[in-house]
Amino acid sequence: MKRMMIVAIALLTAVMANAQASFQLGYLGNNSKTETALGSTSDSYGGFMVGADYNLTLTGDLKVAPGLNLDLSFDDDYTEFGFFIPIDFNYGFQINDQVSLSVFAGPTAYLGILSQSKTGAVTYDYYENDYSRFELLLGGGLWCDIMDLIRVKAGYKFGLLDNCKLDAVTNKNNCLYLSVGYLF
Repeated sequence: MKRMMIVAIALLTAVMANAQASFQLGYLGNNSKTETALGSTSDSYGGFMVGADYNLTLTGDLKVAPGLNLDLSFDDDYTEFGFFIPIDFNYGFQINDQVSLSVFAGPTAYLGILSQSKTGAVTYDYYENDYSRFELLLGGGLWCDIMDLIRVKAGYKFGLLDNCKLDAVTNKNNCLYLSVGYLF
């Protein structure tokens, strides 16, 4: 039992030594597409995100970065607040001593906390049976680390699930995001 504990502590120490935390602030561009028997409509709105992730080495330059991002999106008629929970698998390339580039892809869960529309549209605030708080997205992108201090990140996430529970109505959300972060 002591040997297993020592091995577990050694493995945890090795993983932590090769991990890097980051804190990000950024822009979100959301696009919601709704399809009905009468046709489809699309609504775009912007917002911002605040988040953090922890990039762990799996092997060599292959890493995984689980994270948590707070989303606040809005336009004149709509406000949304929730959490993105990404798991980004990434692979990095060292460009020179001061710059590295990584490509990433992975799933993201979304948990909505607040969704309000001034026009009376269906939101999960008032119509929990019609609109789901949970979404699953799949996306990717790239980031650039500068001097192991600053991270500039860009990506796109595609909504996989229909988050409207009404029959004959389909709604999926996609998200473009740009962020600047600080590496610890």
